[in-house]
Amino acid sequence: MRAVGDFNRLHGDKLVGLPGVRQTRTFFVMKEVVDNALLDF
Repeated sequence: MRAVGDFNRLHGDKLVGLPGVRQTRTFFVMKEVVDNALLDF
């Protein structure tokens, strides 16, 4: 997925419409940030 909007469309149009699916739980990972830059915590 390139954008959150793309994911929202996939979720609303496809995932929750699958047989037996009532809800989903999702999270996003900021992999590119972690792989390419040091985070100063």
